[in-house]
Amino acid sequence: MAFIGIIADSKCEVQLKRILENKLNSPNKEHTIIAINDKSISNIKNIRFETILVLDLSKVEKEEELLNELFKNTKYLSLNADMNQSLEIINNMKLNIITFGFNSKSTITASSVEENFIICLQRKIENINKEIIEPQEIEIKIIDKKLSSRHHNLMAIASILLIYGKKEIFF
Repeated sequence: MAFIGIIADSKCEVQLKRILENKLNSPNKEHTIIAINDKSISNIKNIRFETILVLDLSKVEKEEELLNELFKNTKYLSLNADMNQSLEIINNMKLNIITFGFNSKSTITASSVEENFIICLQRKIENINKEIIEPQEIEIKIIDKKLSSRHHNLMAIASILLIYGKKEIFF
């Protein structure tokens, strides 16, 4: 069983958890998705997360030492490159970091947010199955219209789905 942590505000966290559980879990593979916030972080410090998705560090920014412990045993860190919080705690860590956002240096950024939501994978990434995903544009098919204006959430979900080898991205 793989553990995926989500650091986000509570509204986003519920939405992301629902979609990721739906898209990632199958009879062959079970993923447990856990919310990480200032109330839960001390209770989950010994869990070895395969992936942590960070949309907003403000929920745990006072817990830098515990975050450091969580991150150092994590394989993948998917990170909102547009957040204002300092990211110095990830310096010198051996992580597979995938950034997303409107920042031009992000690994995943939006190419189009009009009629179709298209992300641009700007650098190759190695997914959990050791497959290389080359730079490309990927159209995200949005079925849940409530998500269509939540661009960072869309890029966050796409980053996790790419990490876990999902080729078609729709939700």
